[in-house]
Parts: sequence; C-alpha cells; structure tokens
Amino acid sequence: MRIGLLEDDLSQIELINLWATESGDHLQSYTTGKSFREAINREAFDLLVLDWHLPDTTGINELDWLRSEKASNTPVIFITSRDSEESVVEALDHGADDYMVKPVNKGITLARIKALQRRHLIAVPATGNSGSASGSATQIPDIEVFEPYVVNVAEHSISLNGEVVKLTNKEFELAFYLFRNAGCLIPREQLMETVWGTRADLNTRTVDTHISRIRSKLGINPAVGWQLGNIYQRGYRLFKVAQE
Repeated sequence: MRIGLLEDDLSQIELINLWATESGDHLQSYTTGKSFREAINREAFDLLVLDWHLPDTTGINELDWLRSEKASNTPVIFITSRDSEESVVEALDHGADDYMVKPVNKGITLARIKALQRRHLIAVPATGNSGSASGSATQIPDIEVFEPYVVNVAEHSISLNGEVVKLTNKEFELAFYLFRNAGCLIPREQLMETVWGTRADLNTRTVDTHISRIRSKLGINPAVGWQLGNIYQRGYRLFKVAQE
C-alpha cells in the first residue's frame, strides 16, 4: 500500500515510516502543504495521513482541498496532538475517515490504517460488489461515467458509446483503477500491489501486457478524449486530452 504522510515533525515521520516499512507498505512524507499538493497532483496514494498544524497550512485546509477541488476519494486519517472533541468532530465533518491523538501506538495505528485500506480499496473485488470509496463513507455507485466511457461496477463492465467492451475481470479492475485515478502517475509496483494483490513476485510484463490490452480494447486515444501514457521507468498515467 502507498501511504502519503503530511507531517512536519521529523521524529514522527521517522517513526511512522519505520512502522509502515515493517508492515510492507511504502510511505512518502511531506512537511509542507505545497509539497503535499504537488505530490497529490502527480501521484496516486492508497491512503493519506495528515497532521493538523503545518508550517504553511492546516490539515483541515488540505482535506478540504482534497475533497472539493481534487474530488479525491482517498481515505484520510488524522494523527495529531489536538485531542478536543470539537477537533475530532470538525475533522470528520470535513471528510476525514479516522482520527488519532498523539502519541500513537504502533499496533493500533497499523490496525487502523489496514482497516481503512480494506474498507476503501479502490480496486473492485472480483465479486463485483462495490465498497466504500469516499471520505464520507458513501458506497461506490453502480454506474460511473468517464465520458465517453460508462463503468458498471456491479456488472464488471465498461461501455464505449453505448457498446459494452468485452474485458476479463483483471482488465476491468485495472481499467477502473486507472479511471478512478485519472491524471495521476501510477507506478507499476502500485498496480501490482493493488490490482494483482502482490508485490515482487509478479513479472512487470504482466502489467505492461494488460495495459496494452485495455488500451486496445477500449480504444483509448486522443480521438475519444483520453490518453494512456507510459512514463519511462516510472509507470502509467491515464489522462483527459482536449478534443478539437
């Protein structure tokens, strides 16, 4: 799992990074709102951890930006020294999924993070049942539109201009993950972990082959308003393009 951490306390960063590494997760930390937003605009994370007080912003400001301007459904947990009931309520009202008060315990912190990841996993399970995917804990809708594509989550299908495109389950999960993270650079390792549920034991050629198949089957190209780019040695990015 890829975790983004917004925190200016270096000792806290070191501690949470150690815990995340020991649990097999990858953590990237940011000490300012500016660097955090730059990262969110170019990469995708499975979960975000926010502190309340930062040098140039507050965690609440960054959460509002995520939920409104970015329309992000990424799970967010606050880890902060603010322990008042009013602060907890404010964070949850603004779209946080969980709230913890420093100092935090390793076991409980990791359990909370894993619980959020299970509840909000963006990749759709093979059963096709939708799960929670937004900061307000609403359910993934059965139908999601990425014009001109229409995704039917319940039926595990994607239509282009009203015609259902025949995809395997894994192709559907990969395509849906890319659409829900449109505009973000997604490393191959993240696709392997989220879509295939594995890390190093899957040849990356498998990812490349599936990317090629969904690009071909879905007809992803500038003519339909989408581009699926391969960023050399980094990963893939699905993004909207302007049509003439």
